Amino acid sequence: MVATLSTCMKDVSSMLLQMLEEEFNFLINKKDQMNIETKIRNIRFIGELCKFRIAPASTVFSCLKACLDDFTHHNIDVACNLLETCGRFLYRSPETAVRMASMLEILMRLKNVKNLDPRHSTLVENAYYLCKPPERSARVSKVRPPLYQYIRKLLFSDLDKSSIEHVLRQLRKLPWSECEAYLLKCFMKVHKGKYGQIHLIASLTAGLSRYHDEFAVAVVDEVLEEIRLGLELNDYGMQQKRIAHMRFLGELYNYEHVDSSVVFETLYWILMFGHDTPEQDVLDPPEDCFRIRMVITLLETCGHYFDRGSSKRKLNRFLMHFQRYILSKGLLPLDVEFDLQDLFAELRPNMIRTTSCTISANGQGILNGNEENGLHEDIGGSDTDSGSGTIDQDGHDEEELDEENHDGGVDTEDEDDDGDGPASEEEDEVHVRQKVAEVDPLEVASFEQELRAVMQESMEQRRQELRGRPALNMVIPMNLFEGSTKDHHGRTVGGESGEEDEEAGGNKEVQVKVLVKRGNKQQTKQLYIPKDCSLVQSTKQKEAAEFEEKQDIKRLVLEYNDREEEENNGMGTQTVNWMPGGTSRVTGRGSTWEGSRRGTGSRYRHHHQSGSGLHGRRR
Repeated sequence: MVATLSTCMKDVSSMLLQMLEEEFNFLINKKDQMNIETKIRNIRFIGELCKFRIAPASTVFSCLKACLDDFTHHNIDVACNLLETCGRFLYRSPETAVRMASMLEILMRLKNVKNLDPRHSTLVENAYYLCKPPERSARVSKVRPPLYQYIRKLLFSDLDKSSIEHVLRQLRKLPWSECEAYLLKCFMKVHKGKYGQIHLIASLTAGLSRYHDEFAVAVVDEVLEEIRLGLELNDYGMQQKRIAHMRFLGELYNYEHVDSSVVFETLYWILMFGHDTPEQDVLDPPEDCFRIRMVITLLETCGHYFDRGSSKRKLNRFLMHFQRYILSKGLLPLDVEFDLQDLFAELRPNMIRTTSCTISANGQGILNGNEENGLHEDIGGSDTDSGSGTIDQDGHDEEELDEENHDGGVDTEDEDDDGDGPASEEEDEVHVRQKVAEVDPLEVASFEQELRAVMQESMEQRRQELRGRPALNMVIPMNLFEGSTKDHHGRTVGGESGEEDEEAGGNKEVQVKVLVKRGNKQQTKQLYIPKDCSLVQSTKQKEAAEFEEKQDIKRLVLEYNDREEEENNGMGTQTVNWMPGGTSRVTGRGSTWEGSRRGTGSRYRHHHQSGSGLHGRRR
């Protein structure tokens, strides 16, 4: 802004620069270790003005020389901030390059000579290398032929929904004998493009398969090989690439370029690869859930097409094995758990997942009550799957089902997808029977005995805590006692007592005030409760007992006062002849004490009468 205004207001820049120089000289000569923010703000302002040709280079060099002459404490921070702001600009300018280079050499010599703390040493090095970066070889960019650059432009820049037809025509016009291998390489780099455009690459593959069948087959082979390579290496850095390839395979099925057998073989491949081998803990660790993410990605892409015929039966069978694999992983991360819930809600919303056993990582059954993830499926309520068949599970258990899938693999596509015949009208119902672990009665009895002992100890400890718990410390506001006003005859006009409200209105409810505390504020709320409530009855009985006790105390105090007065009067009559002046003194003391005690009794009686009523109790 200053540079813009200086074109029409010549004095603005000169006046501002003069003020900044005066402030800098004042701060540098003060030599105190205060106001470091002010010093840094001042020097950075000067440096920015230098880059806009407002402050001359001589001003910047004079400020830098003043800091280098006394290279201690705040002066180090000021010099480094000045170099970070305009040091690179002055070093690269031809007219100031030599002088700036000498200043930088002086800065590094001072750093080596002086014993700077690690923070200041780091600041100096950063400022020096920011102005004068270390020399290194230039980055060599890969040189591609113009034909390859054009292919990359079509696939990674121009491809979208509106231009897919144009891209397909341009790819068909290419000299395939020269660029087919490079095209295959680019098609396999779907992870470097946009994830949302993977289906466009699959559409191009399906479109090119009409004219170049071998190329389309090579694409599928490369995708399957990349998936297998990822399973063999299990490298964390390849996870984005592996997810993109799973999405690519699903999109190839959506565009009818591969059949369902390839998809299901890949799914079983993901679950079983590396298991029952010495490298199982390396290829698929128990805490690694990435294979679950791969299955979710593939089924989210093309799983909604497996809704009838043999494909539906294959998916039902796979989902059972998939749940078994999920249970072997133990506790899942929240994002994976939510993705699984969404997947089952989309593919099989009527599936009921309940079981009494969970399967540990080593495959053994563990009794664990009712679990959320089970292996039971009931899809009888679906009306749209008219082509579904039945799976007879009579006499078969989980092991037999496992052997069937391991030996026979997945079913072939020669099954009748239309579901003709009587089996098409029946419903699919799959049950997996699992053995319940037997429990030793002696262990159960000892466990129950220990549990009772722990519960008893906990109850005793809880009772002691309740006895020692302090009462609620809430002070009743004084305005509650000022609610009942009296007229000039001393009669109550607007009493707050529940008894007065009951007698006046003839209602069967009693008005109470409840004192509540929200934060640091106390509030009162009026409530109406039935007269026959146990709270009201107990409160009235307690007040009656307290009133009777106070009356007894009052009677005893008055009797004691009367007896004391009689004794004082008798003593005064006996000593009046031989104690001159003492009668009035003793009588005066007795009168004063009696008056104070009676006064106290009258106030006590008045306070009790005015404070009687249910609203005085807070529960």
